[in-house]
Amino acid sequence: MTPSQFQHAVMPHGTTSIIWDPHEIANVKGLEGIQWAIKASENLLLDVFIILPSCIPSTNPNLKLETSSAKLPSHDLSVFKNLPRTLGLAEMMDYPGVLNCNDDVLDKLMDFKKYYRDGHTPQLSGKNLNAYAAAGIHNDHESTTLEEAREKLSKGILCLIREGSCAKDARALLPTINDYTSAVIALCSDDRNPLDILDQGHINFIIDEALKMGCSPENIFRVASFAPSKMYGLKDRGAIAPGYVADLCLVKPKNNKWKNGFEIKSVYKNGTLITPEIFKHENKYHFTGKNIHIASCHLIDFQVAAKNNDKQCVHVIGIKPKQLITEKLEAELPIISNELQADVTQDVLKIAVFERHKGSGAHAVGFVKGFNLKGGAIATSISHDAHNVIVVGANDEAMLNATRKLIEIDGGIVVVDDEKNYVTLPLLVGGLMSNETPKEIYETLNKLQHAAEKIGCKLENPFLQLSFLALPVIPALKITDQGLIDVENLQKIEICC
Repeated sequence: MTPSQFQHAVMPHGTTSIIWDPHEIANVKGLEGIQWAIKASENLLLDVFIILPSCIPSTNPNLKLETSSAKLPSHDLSVFKNLPRTLGLAEMMDYPGVLNCNDDVLDKLMDFKKYYRDGHTPQLSGKNLNAYAAAGIHNDHESTTLEEAREKLSKGILCLIREGSCAKDARALLPTINDYTSAVIALCSDDRNPLDILDQGHINFIIDEALKMGCSPENIFRVASFAPSKMYGLKDRGAIAPGYVADLCLVKPKNNKWKNGFEIKSVYKNGTLITPEIFKHENKYHFTGKNIHIASCHLIDFQVAAKNNDKQCVHVIGIKPKQLITEKLEAELPIISNELQADVTQDVLKIAVFERHKGSGAHAVGFVKGFNLKGGAIATSISHDAHNVIVVGANDEAMLNATRKLIEIDGGIVVVDDEKNYVTLPLLVGGLMSNETPKEIYETLNKLQHAAEKIGCKLENPFLQLSFLALPVIPALKITDQGLIDVENLQKIEICC
């Protein structure tokens, strides 16, 4: 959703201020993307603060692990850092660059020394985590276990408990909250789609879960308001006190007991009651030019040559439901006409990524386990962080059909079955966002979800799960337009074992 539509979705759920890292649109549109983000988030009812993307692309360009549309060195970001709504530097995903003292990474950290510097460091621990913290990183949202979160807290890295649509870490991490930690822990959504926001809520969903798990209301409400405000230096909000912004949520316990969760009775922004009528009509905005620059796509682009004659052992990306971390698996696959085949009986499907920004023709094919497709394919132009086209399917023809339809609609999400029945969600703003209302997006996402289920998919959020399989900074195995990536060693590896 664009910011003007996003506020319609979240403000009734009690979210009155957000801190936004626009690195998705910056990856696609570079400096123009950041300029758009700043403009698109002005004069809204929702207060939008900006933290500037630190890793465009997400990995060191010298490693050539992915093809991004843009590259933003430190001097490009500095022009934005003194703007009124800029709070700091966003998630430092290139933690190997921090540990190895990469010049550009250190330049960015030093340029923003007087600002807030966000972290992004899954599974980092020990002395490496010490070094990351010593570089000035002040928080992290990538913890997935209690032990990981507690180690980071013990080393002065503030904890953000995340509950997105794909990464669901709240239940594992909420036990970190107590009387002592509730001032240094906050909540975040990080890729929560409109289906879940409209059905379950936004940040309020995590509060509800915490109360049901036995967290005291005073602690979890502090974590949701006072703590994030102080974490980012927002001194005029987060509490009810003289001189503070009158952003208020009137709440009550469900059935008179907090252990049953809570309900929001009403939300006030600057003292004004939030109602559907209060939102102004926003002008729709598109970038000029096409989003998808793929000249052509053919069946041969989905073929994988075998090394043997009968069966071949291959590396397989193993999906872990409700997590962004993947497993590094292996499987034996059949060979026909010297080409490796997907095997739906093992749930080992083909996955492909096509570079979509420069028309280079770069693409790669690999194998993935976890989608359970029996036919058809799913494609999207949302694939973190370079946002190239990514497609998974039960057969090459369906993958070709899905990719060609995605090119035709100029970006978005596509589901197709083997009879060429399509469901699509065009995302005309950079291939990432829609100007449609949350309700309209919700209805289309529902249709896409049902279409994915019809072709066998059992994942709760297949589109977001797919989008993270191209992100080469979260372990263990990912795929980009440059090939299969061993994230832990930051290197490309062969498909065949």
